Order: sequence, then C-alpha cells, then structure tokens
Amino acid sequence: MAVNNTLVKLQVAEKNLPFSTVINSIPYQKMISQTLKDRNTANRFISSIVSAVATTPALQECTPKTVVSAALLGEGLKLSPSPQLGQFYMVPFKQKEKTDRNGNVIQQACTNATFVLGYKGYIQLATRSGEYKRINAMPIKNRRSEERFS
Repeated sequence: MAVNNTLVKLQVAEKNLPFSTVINSIPYQKMISQTLKDRNTANRFISSIVSAVATTPALQECTPKTVVSAALLGEGLKLSPSPQLGQFYMVPFKQKEKTDRNGNVIQQACTNATFVLGYKGYIQLATRSGEYKRINAMPIKNRRSEERFS
C-alpha cells in the first residue's frame, strides 16, 4: 500500500511540473541513458522531445512517462520526433478514470501520449529497407474539403 501511495505522489508531482523539469530529473536521465547507451544520442533525444512537447501544447498535458515511451519507440526506429519532419507523432489521447465494481478508483483520468507513424516515416522505413526501387507518395485530398477551403 505504501509503494502505491508513493507512485501516486510521484505522478501528481510530475503532473504539476513542466515536462522539461521532469525529463531532466535523475530517474528519467538514468532510464534514458541506460536505454540509449550513447551519451550524445541521449542528449539529442532529450532535446528533441523537450522541443516537440514545447511546440505542442496538448502534449504538455500528457503523463511524462507516456511521452518518453512514445519517443523511445520512434528513436528505436531511428525516426525524428520533430513535428516539422512528419516522421512520427506523439498524439495525446484522454483516458477516462477506471473504477472497480465497488466504485474504488483504480486509475485516475489522465492524458497519454501515443506513438503514431507518419507517412514520411513510412517512406523513410521503406527506403531504408532496400526493397523498393522507387516510391511515389502524394497527398490524397477529399474533393469536398478542397471546395470548402477554396
């Protein structure tokens, strides 16, 4: 029970702090450096996700561990989290509060970041595979949406 209370307190403390402060805390630094091994890669990774979170206000509401988890998945594929590049996105999804049959709260309502591969990421991965001679990619637009904006 004490361990569960400590975890809840840490999550509440993380939620009240800016993401850049949380990601630079010792536990997160240790986890990232153990996962990525190379110090330069870890520093680049941290700066890129801090930048991505800073430019996307909805990501600032997400739990830090889900942002790091989504970013690590992209890093494992050697893709950039930069929204400008469009290789992958960390998309915030709201999660409702979960209760058991007795009405006790099992999990608080929160917002989680989820990894979503962008079309440029698909192109990048396909190009790296060496299985394709040529890739043609173009945006597909709905005729109705074009009429609305013209």
